[in-house]
Amino acid sequence: MSDVSVVALLSATLFTAWLLFGSLLGRAVRRIALLREAAGLDGGLARAGASAQGPLPSLSVVVTARDEAEAIETTVSRLLAQRYAGLEVIVVDDRSTDGTAEILDRLQAETRDARLVVIHNRDLPRGWLGKCHACHRGAERARGEWILFLDGDVELVSEDLLARAVTLAETRRLDHVAVVPDQRPVSPLQQALISVFAQMYLLAARVYEMDRDRRRGGAGIGAFNMVRRSAYDRIGGHALLKMDPADDYKLGRLLKESGARQRLFDGVGLVRCPWHRGALNVARGLEKNLFTGFDYSVLELVGFTALALVLVFGPLAAGVLGTVLGVRTGQPALIAAAWLPFALQALFVGSGSRLQAQRYGGSALRLSLLYPAAVLLLLGAAWNSALRTIARGGVRWRDTFYPLAELRAGRVRAGAGRRFEVL
Repeated sequence: MSDVSVVALLSATLFTAWLLFGSLLGRAVRRIALLREAAGLDGGLARAGASAQGPLPSLSVVVTARDEAEAIETTVSRLLAQRYAGLEVIVVDDRSTDGTAEILDRLQAETRDARLVVIHNRDLPRGWLGKCHACHRGAERARGEWILFLDGDVELVSEDLLARAVTLAETRRLDHVAVVPDQRPVSPLQQALISVFAQMYLLAARVYEMDRDRRRGGAGIGAFNMVRRSAYDRIGGHALLKMDPADDYKLGRLLKESGARQRLFDGVGLVRCPWHRGALNVARGLEKNLFTGFDYSVLELVGFTALALVLVFGPLAAGVLGTVLGVRTGQPALIAAAWLPFALQALFVGSGSRLQAQRYGGSALRLSLLYPAAVLLLLGAAWNSALRTIARGGVRWRDTFYPLAELRAGRVRAGAGRRFEVL
């Protein structure tokens, strides 16, 4: 095969790959509506606190907190300010050492609010991750027909948010609502890194077909995971997730596999949750759970790395190589064909950057230019997570060490032949 044929085949392959990748990603993004619009917080839908059928079902918010002294008071205060008749707020303090426990006890004493329940986890049973056990304890205590799992540093902006979210779920007959939080303020590189991570997340969750309600794919988000109690009990609660660091994400997968109707929404301006400060800190923050996304398999990580590098940098390489060969052989058509994958890549990346800039601010052009650097940073974070996990023989999370053998044994695999009752 001649050099010209190789370049032509490479360009055609990359063009097809970006056409498929971009189309699936574009479809996935279109499936994630703005929560403020879908829930009527810009006006419409239903009045806060009631649906078209009458009073809203009871809701239990389970907040898990470990050393959240800086944020926990705001989180709890915002929850107690919600206008929701059947609300209970259960805060599970997971062995905090920074004053979180004292803040919660003070809030309970000062507010004298019967809706607020504080649970102090003093010990961690063997075979459980701390956060998973905290979710389990909170769900055991919960009495609501809906359960909202919320991280300890999440701030709900609107006082009607929970009423509107449950109304939305009831109106659309959903079983699980997950909300992407507003993570601002972020640096340009951090915003680009979040964008690349979100792409990987959306494709892995098969969000592009979520509206078809098939029993595959699915995802959850720790900042806002709201699930119908009957659907949660059907999968066995957090029992299968007790040793999986990606418990929030995997909760959504289990629900989807069980037949639960699931939707993701963008919580920009409504659900605030800072995700570290700076791109490098985001990469370090992914150390504990990014390797689990590859089932603790170095081989899977190698394959993903190779695919990402070819997909992101291949179009530019094909364009340069095609230009050199086209000039040498006097074939301008080869030059044009070689740059087609790069043009398609720029189109899709630019389109995604414009949407992100519209919702979260910043420069779409700058986000597009930072895209390759963000991909390299995410790959570096994945390898950092893998190598450190292997070198240590496990993961240290929330000041507790979990052996790799136990994590591998407790991981939840997608489509593992689980059987659930029909919803």
